[in-house]
Amino acid sequence: MLQDQPQAGTCLVFRVESLACALPLAAVVETMRTLPLQRVQSALAIVAGLAMIRGTPTPVIDTARLLGTSKTTPTGRFVTLAVGERHVALAVTSIIGLRAIAGQDLRALPPLLASADSSAVSAVGALDSELLILLQGMRLVPDTVFAAAPAAAGAP
Repeated sequence: MLQDQPQAGTCLVFRVESLACALPLAAVVETMRTLPLQRVQSALAIVAGLAMIRGTPTPVIDTARLLGTSKTTPTGRFVTLAVGERHVALAVTSIIGLRAIAGQDLRALPPLLASADSSAVSAVGALDSELLILLQGMRLVPDTVFAAAPAAAGAP
């Protein structure tokens, strides 16, 4: 099954402003408090900057800008993702926790990028197709899903 067709399993659920988003846990390296950012002059507008994560300069994507919800994210956490052999961090508002979501339920959720800024998505795709494939697997999660999706073992 393609990565943009989510499979059953545990997902990390997080907020970008008021939007709840789900990402298959297999793509997540770690979550952490925000770190200082070094701005990159020539970077796309959706790149908030570079953060030193585990001694490696890591690009941080401003997820709110990517989704077109605002010009800046009230960032509370970073979600570090494995993209091929590299890491990329998403700047998100908050972490909700881990949820077990059945494959058919996950596939029925709207894709995160459906409401994204199309020029930002095109720019990501032109620069990093692996990251675009990973982002296409993310889903928007309506609050009603939380009642049906039990928290995964050990999740907050």
